[in-house]
Amino acid sequence: MKLNSSFYISGTYTCYMENNIIKRIRNVICIILICVTIPCILYCVQWKEDMCCKTNIRTQLEQEGAGEYARNLIKEMEYFPVCPDSKGKAECYFEDGYGAGRTYGGDRKHEGIDIMSTVNQPGCLKIRSVSDGIVEKKGWLELGGYRLGIRSSTGIYYYYAHLDQYEDGIEEGKHVNAGDIIGYMGNTGYGPEGTKGQFDVHLHFGIYARRADGEVSLNPYYLLKYLSR
Repeated sequence: MKLNSSFYISGTYTCYMENNIIKRIRNVICIILICVTIPCILYCVQWKEDMCCKTNIRTQLEQEGAGEYARNLIKEMEYFPVCPDSKGKAECYFEDGYGAGRTYGGDRKHEGIDIMSTVNQPGCLKIRSVSDGIVEKKGWLELGGYRLGIRSSTGIYYYYAHLDQYEDGIEEGKHVNAGDIIGYMGNTGYGPEGTKGQFDVHLHFGIYARRADGEVSLNPYYLLKYLSR
């Protein structure tokens, strides 16, 4: 019995096309899986890093007897207080100097973190609000120079000191949103109003919480590390 050659060729071609389509479908499926899997893996890695940072924050605050503030702080602090330099000239850096000794104005402990600039020039970097809140204090303090105090809805007080100048429109009673520009990094303080240059340009950033016996300072270090990533 003879095979019909045209039928044979047609069947072979059909089989070839079906296999080719199947291969293409498999390739598309593989690409889709890769595109979905890689972002998922990266998300999981980021999630794990976030959880580790948040755990460190809670642990640190608990060691200071202030663990009850961790949830609110993590939730409401959305921005690192120093904006990146749009021109790429200045960068900032900081270390855990909370509690270090200070002597100006008498022996005392440092109630915050100093965020330094690689460019020692007043006004070189913009300062933004880390959270939503109301401007509660504005003006000169001998220790803090030109400073701002912003109170969040949870009662946390965020303190920004040694500013070179304020952003236009920033006044006591004004509501600010997280990320709003509030001033510029400077080196004011340690003298009568207007004193500058007693130390390098930096932002002193502090956090204070209300307690029954008054306000207490909290160490912002791990919160700043979390926000600076």
